[in-house]
Amino acid sequence: MIVILKQNPEKNQLENLRAWLKSMNVEIHESQGDTHTILGLIGDTSVIDIDFVRGLDIVEDVKRVQEPYK
Repeated sequence: MIVILKQNPEKNQLENLRAWLKSMNVEIHESQGDTHTILGLIGDTSVIDIDFVRGLDIVEDVKRVQEPYK
């Protein structure tokens, strides 16, 4: 699963999202660009409600990856 964050998310909101995702037993690979941050989630993301994540204030979009991605 790939979570694309809105531009310049608040640090507090980002830390809360990271903590929640870690509690769902997934690893987070973070990529920061000039304006956007992308979180690549590694592990069993089937337990994560994609609509809930999309509804968060700091999230721009969520993409589910169906196959192993390199």
